[in-house]
Amino acid sequence: MTPDPGLQPQRTALAWQRTGLSVLATSAAIGFAAYRLGAPVLALGALVNSLVVGYLGIRHFPKGSARACSVDDTWPTLLRTASVVAFTAVLGAGVSVAGMLHT
Repeated sequence: MTPDPGLQPQRTALAWQRTGLSVLATSAAIGFAAYRLGAPVLALGALVNSLVVGYLGIRHFPKGSARACSVDDTWPTLLRTASVVAFTAVLGAGVSVAGMLHT
């Protein structure tokens, strides 16, 4: 399969970066809510999640002219992104349950 000579790899990389930024902001909100509820385990989970998203954003998402992606690096990046999004969803559910139990 020949790589797309157009802008599709760049758009895909930018979409992954936007997803990472959204997860980072959501994780920060979850961490703040968990801290306010007095749930230190969830707050620590949100901090770890933020660190993982930051690491992935810095080390694993292509930047600049290196945004040309091949078939081999698409699935690992998608798996990393889906894993972080799923963990953020679990943290959000945990904060929701903690909030219901708190009141």
